[in-house]
Amino acid sequence: MLFRSVAAVRGLDDFLPRTPLLLRPLYTAASGKHYLAPSDAQTIYNVKPLYNSGYDGAGQKIVIAGQSALEAADVQSFRTLFGLPANTPQIVPVPGIPAPQVVKGDVVEADLDVEWAGAVAKNATLIFVYSTNVFDAVQYAVAQNLAPVVSLSYGTCETGARSTAAALRLIAEQANAQGITLIAASGDSGAFG
Repeated sequence: MLFRSVAAVRGLDDFLPRTPLLLRPLYTAASGKHYLAPSDAQTIYNVKPLYNSGYDGAGQKIVIAGQSALEAADVQSFRTLFGLPANTPQIVPVPGIPAPQVVKGDVVEADLDVEWAGAVAKNATLIFVYSTNVFDAVQYAVAQNLAPVVSLSYGTCETGARSTAAALRLIAEQANAQGITLIAASGDSGAFG
């Protein structure tokens, strides 16, 4: 008896191989290096049709959680540089916990998160909630129902911090029950983060 295996099923669609597009990011720094700009992200995620239909974040709120004070001037410079509408984020320290000042290392994350959330949802109300521990900021944002979207770009290794994972699960379940979309970064290191 002869057995054959099927390696592929082809011909069920019209997706043909294409030559790669040689695209270059739209922003070139004075150093000559190319960087992604908001218009690149808008192209990558195909949001321009949404903008053309009137969906640009207006009327929507997004919480960005952090664990450093925000450099609001950096956010405004970013928006000005890339032609985004002025949109000063609301800054909310978690009450009852001493609010951190600008924390080296963490402030870069805070700035980036607020800048890029506003780069795509350019007219959304941005609410930066922060504490000495970003998970406290997320919990506060969910408990106070501050926005229908909460973004968390910090993480910790789940196997090394089971109690943190369990606490975040409870927060995520509460967010879900309230209709909040909780967005968490996959990590710069992927699964190994």
